[in-house]
Amino acid sequence: MLVKDFYKIDGKEAQADGSVVYSVSLNAAHDVYKGHFPERPITPGVCNIQMIKELAEDSSSRSLTLTSISRCRLTAMVTPNDSPVLNVKVQWDAADSNKLAATIYYGDTTYMTLSGTVADRLA
Repeated sequence: MLVKDFYKIDGKEAQADGSVVYSVSLNAAHDVYKGHFPERPITPGVCNIQMIKELAEDSSSRSLTLTSISRCRLTAMVTPNDSPVLNVKVQWDAADSNKLAATIYYGDTTYMTLSGTVADRLA
């Protein structure tokens, strides 16, 4: 994990469509929120992207580098005090195992969608 103790995986469930849905808890006391922003903590988009990349690694059992993002939409603010629990859906393209789509959501709120391409990380 790039940012230690930023989040923890509470659950992981494979779906019939081949995707994997993770339940994660954010650590509202993490240092990243002291700078972004102390009075009203907001999860930086880059931290959401890193979390997606790490969960993609877990779902594929591969060490990955995110090589391109074809689409990334931040549709709502992730605030650890208001939304400390999130679901993250990771879906791999059936025709290309290096293409993925991911959604961060909880209930009826979608916080972020991402489509991108990964490559195996060289040791």
